Amino acid sequence: MTRKIFQLIFVLLLPGAAAARLSATASEVAGPKRVDVVIDARMGGYLTQVIRASRGDTVHVTLRAMDSAHGFRVQGTDIEVTAYPGIPAEVTFVADWLGGREWYCTFDCGPTHGQMSGMIVVTPVGGD
Repeated sequence: MTRKIFQLIFVLLLPGAAAARLSATASEVAGPKRVDVVIDARMGGYLTQVIRASRGDTVHVTLRAMDSAHGFRVQGTDIEVTAYPGIPAEVTFVADWLGGREWYCTFDCGPTHGQMSGMIVVTPVGGD
Protein backbone atom coordinates (compact mmCIF):
# COMPACT_ATOMS: atom_id res chain seq x y z
CA MET A 1 0.00 0.00 0.00
CA THR A 2 2.79 2.41 0.91
CA ARG A 3 4.50 1.71 -2.40
CA LYS A 4 1.28 2.54 -4.32
CA ILE A 5 0.95 5.86 -2.47
CA PHE A 6 4.59 6.70 -3.26
CA GLN A 7 4.02 5.85 -6.94
CA LEU A 8 0.89 8.01 -7.03
CA ILE A 9 2.70 10.98 -5.48
CA PHE A 10 5.61 10.52 -7.90
CA VAL A 11 3.29 10.44 -10.92
CA LEU A 12 1.41 13.53 -9.74
CA LEU A 13 4.57 15.56 -9.06
CA LEU A 14 6.53 14.55 -12.14
CA PRO A 15 4.66 16.71 -14.69
CA GLY A 16 5.11 19.85 -12.54
CA ALA A 17 8.81 19.18 -12.09
CA ALA A 18 9.25 18.61 -15.83
CA ALA A 19 7.34 21.82 -16.64
CA ALA A 20 9.51 23.79 -14.21
CA ARG A 21 12.65 22.44 -15.89
CA LEU A 22 11.29 23.24 -19.37
CA SER A 23 10.54 26.79 -18.23
CA ALA A 24 14.07 27.24 -16.92
CA THR A 25 15.45 25.85 -20.17
CA ALA A 26 13.34 28.27 -22.22
CA SER A 27 14.61 31.31 -20.30
CA GLU A 28 18.19 30.04 -20.49
CA VAL A 29 17.87 29.70 -24.28
CA ALA A 30 16.26 33.14 -24.71
CA GLY A 31 19.18 35.43 -25.22
CA PRO A 32 19.82 38.90 -26.58
CA LYS A 33 17.56 40.03 -29.39
CA ARG A 34 17.77 42.65 -32.11
CA VAL A 35 15.81 45.85 -31.64
CA ASP A 36 15.20 47.78 -34.88
CA VAL A 37 14.20 51.43 -34.59
CA VAL A 38 13.50 54.05 -37.25
CA ILE A 39 13.78 57.62 -35.96
CA ASP A 40 12.39 60.47 -38.04
CA ALA A 41 14.03 63.76 -37.09
CA ARG A 42 12.48 67.17 -37.76
CA MET A 43 13.34 70.60 -36.43
CA GLY A 44 11.71 70.58 -33.04
CA GLY A 45 12.09 66.93 -32.19
CA TYR A 46 12.39 63.26 -32.93
CA LEU A 47 9.15 61.43 -33.67
CA THR A 48 10.43 58.47 -31.64
CA GLN A 49 11.13 59.56 -28.07
CA VAL A 50 12.02 56.29 -26.29
CA ILE A 51 13.91 53.16 -27.32
CA ARG A 52 13.45 50.15 -25.01
CA ALA A 53 15.86 47.22 -24.93
CA SER A 54 17.16 44.57 -22.56
CA ARG A 55 20.79 44.50 -21.53
CA GLY A 56 22.82 42.71 -24.19
CA ASP A 57 20.33 43.40 -27.01
CA THR A 58 21.68 44.62 -30.33
CA VAL A 59 20.03 47.94 -31.21
CA HIS A 60 19.90 49.03 -34.85
CA VAL A 61 18.89 52.66 -35.40
CA THR A 62 18.00 54.18 -38.75
CA LEU A 63 17.96 57.98 -38.50
CA ARG A 64 16.00 59.81 -41.20
CA ALA A 65 16.35 63.59 -41.53
CA MET A 66 13.04 64.99 -42.74
CA ASP A 67 13.90 68.68 -43.22
CA SER A 68 17.60 69.42 -42.59
CA ALA A 69 20.63 67.54 -41.34
CA HIS A 70 20.18 65.95 -37.91
CA GLY A 71 22.45 63.99 -35.62
CA PHE A 72 22.05 61.17 -33.14
CA ARG A 73 24.51 60.74 -30.28
CA VAL A 74 24.06 58.54 -27.21
CA GLN A 75 25.26 60.23 -24.04
CA GLY A 76 28.39 58.73 -22.50
CA THR A 77 29.25 56.63 -25.57
CA ASP A 78 30.94 57.04 -28.94
CA ILE A 79 27.68 56.14 -30.75
CA GLU A 80 27.04 58.94 -33.22
CA VAL A 81 25.68 59.39 -36.75
CA THR A 82 24.42 62.27 -38.90
CA ALA A 83 21.63 61.98 -41.46
CA TYR A 84 20.76 64.36 -44.29
CA PRO A 85 17.45 64.75 -46.12
CA GLY A 86 17.15 61.76 -48.46
CA ILE A 87 20.29 60.16 -46.98
CA PRO A 88 19.47 58.18 -43.84
CA ALA A 89 22.20 57.12 -41.45
CA GLU A 90 22.39 53.80 -39.61
CA VAL A 91 24.19 52.68 -36.49
CA THR A 92 24.21 49.37 -34.64
CA PHE A 93 25.34 48.90 -31.05
CA VAL A 94 24.94 46.58 -28.09
CA ALA A 95 22.95 47.95 -25.13
CA ASP A 96 25.56 46.96 -22.55
CA TRP A 97 24.39 49.18 -19.70
CA LEU A 98 21.41 49.33 -17.36
CA GLY A 99 19.13 52.34 -16.97
CA GLY A 100 18.46 55.33 -19.16
CA ARG A 101 20.79 57.22 -21.47
CA GLU A 102 19.80 60.30 -23.37
CA TRP A 103 20.35 60.65 -27.07
CA TYR A 104 20.45 64.09 -28.65
CA CYS A 105 20.94 65.92 -31.92
CA THR A 106 24.56 66.83 -32.69
CA PHE A 107 23.90 68.98 -35.75
CA ASP A 108 22.89 72.62 -35.20
CA CYS A 109 19.64 72.27 -37.09
CA GLY A 110 17.82 75.44 -36.05
CA PRO A 111 16.28 77.32 -33.12
CA THR A 112 14.81 74.19 -31.50
CA HIS A 113 18.04 72.18 -31.76
CA GLY A 114 18.54 72.20 -27.98
CA GLN A 115 15.18 70.47 -27.47
CA MET A 116 15.97 67.51 -29.71
CA SER A 117 16.55 64.51 -27.48
CA GLY A 118 15.17 61.12 -26.55
CA MET A 119 15.94 58.28 -24.16
CA ILE A 120 17.24 54.72 -24.46
CA VAL A 121 15.96 52.65 -21.53
CA VAL A 122 17.84 49.40 -20.92
CA THR A 123 16.41 46.90 -18.44
CA PRO A 124 17.81 43.63 -17.08
CA VAL A 125 17.10 40.57 -19.23
CA GLY A 126 13.53 39.51 -18.49
CA GLY A 127 12.83 42.69 -16.48
CA ASP A 128 10.76 45.78 -17.08
